[in-house]
Amino acid sequence: MSIIEKIMKNNKNQNNPTIVITSDETMMSSYTGGIFLGFSTCMPTGIFPSWLYFKTIAPPVPRKKGRAIQADYGLRMVEATLRENGFNEQEVAVVHPKDLKKTIGDETEIIAVGGHDILGINPPTSEFVEFLQTGPPLNRLKFIELIKQPAVQNRTLIVGGKSAWQVAEVDIMDRLGINHVYLGEAETKLPETIKSILKNEEVPRIIHSNQPSTHQIPSIKGATIHGLVETMRGCGRGCDFCTPSMQKIRFKPIEKIMRDVQVNIDSGLNSILLHSEDILRYGSRKITPDQQKVIKLFKKVSQTQGVKEIKTSHISLSSAYHNPDLIQEITEICMELPNQEIIGTQTGIETGSPKLLNRYMKGKALPSTPNEWPNIVEQSLGLLNDNNWFPACTLMYGLPQETEKDVKLTLDLLDNIKNTSKIVVPLNFVSMEGSALSNDKSFTAKDMQPIHWILIGECIEQSIDSIKKLQKQNKKIMTPKGNYFKTKLVNYFIKFLINNSQKYIKDLKKGKPPKDYQNLKKNYRKPEI
Repeated sequence: MSIIEKIMKNNKNQNNPTIVITSDETMMSSYTGGIFLGFSTCMPTGIFPSWLYFKTIAPPVPRKKGRAIQADYGLRMVEATLRENGFNEQEVAVVHPKDLKKTIGDETEIIAVGGHDILGINPPTSEFVEFLQTGPPLNRLKFIELIKQPAVQNRTLIVGGKSAWQVAEVDIMDRLGINHVYLGEAETKLPETIKSILKNEEVPRIIHSNQPSTHQIPSIKGATIHGLVETMRGCGRGCDFCTPSMQKIRFKPIEKIMRDVQVNIDSGLNSILLHSEDILRYGSRKITPDQQKVIKLFKKVSQTQGVKEIKTSHISLSSAYHNPDLIQEITEICMELPNQEIIGTQTGIETGSPKLLNRYMKGKALPSTPNEWPNIVEQSLGLLNDNNWFPACTLMYGLPQETEKDVKLTLDLLDNIKNTSKIVVPLNFVSMEGSALSNDKSFTAKDMQPIHWILIGECIEQSIDSIKKLQKQNKKIMTPKGNYFKTKLVNYFIKFLINNSQKYIKDLKKGKPPKDYQNLKKNYRKPEI
């Protein structure tokens, strides 16, 4: 008899899983199909009625018999890792937080909670919360609401995921009732950790894992939100402020990727989101893409019966700039699909200052030099737009040793790209655990100078212009099609956010902050737990 069979021998009701995997409500919605609407979970409360938001804009994923039919990829990977290491389908369940009460039973021993920004400390959440001062962020509110549910009490609570570092202090863990914090990727140490807990063995409060090889990464067992399929881990460009850049770069074999694609298609999804830090570098350990491998991947996915659209999570602007023919070939493949109207992606501009690029992100412009970065950004955005790509771009301010000249250079770059179609999300520098700048001071509202407000105003104005243009073209990357009621609700929500943002643009572009932040008594970045 195996160890798991021994552990489960006396279970009376196999409908109650031994291990429940879940996340807060902000992580368990497809946002009515609008990918970029996921950014709205960074909002603080008090802007839009929360009850209406979660009923219309971020409704729950489909569920059946207490189990999520679609779920965040990270939760699916935890599920798959446990299933590949001795646990069966009855013993492990991925559950929406609204279903915890009816799913958790006497046999449930462990609640595993994941999330990308569980306390709302990462950018842009902390930035929005501090600037608007209307209340805690939705993601923090829902995380605490989740772990305080009566059904969760008296079970072993493990918190993991990319933002687990936010609660990796014994004092915070005790206050929140967290038994263990798991830092890192699930595939290496999580199964043995779970088995030790079930055998009542001593387990460290904070567990540090190793990075698995690709053969250790299992295939998913259930569908993911947006049909997200992981293609690689790590980045290889080495930006100091970023945590994925600290990961070893690894590529999943196409065969394994296609198994995950099929799982999503079999569940009824027809859109696949290829996830990576730079899909243009799939299969290449060099900074130069292996074009044959990338094209083979897109062709394989596009030729899969049932696939009607392909999306990408991230690309590097430098990879696009140096490989325009690759962008064109990908576009030709995707545009053959029946539902493909545009290709959405995320990318990082970060700065217009070659000095900052050279200091904190030397690999970003490779194989070009940091001095060429502003031209790379301008030309690559034009290339993407010409090929029907719509990028959501991040831009970072407040990096250590940033000067006014650096910000002016970024403003000059923004002026040069003002006619391109994109979203530009300005991010304050946050010192995140696991990055090379984890010991540096985060940039707060008190540190803001007039030029930073001008920068934010310009980003908001250009983003609004692009969103309006996208809506006029009736592109569905922001809003769903096929459901009149949902489309109307989402369009209303987008209009609501735009109208509220536009009220501040004029003053921001004059360098005037929306409020007085110099005499703040309340620390809006400090989690209220």
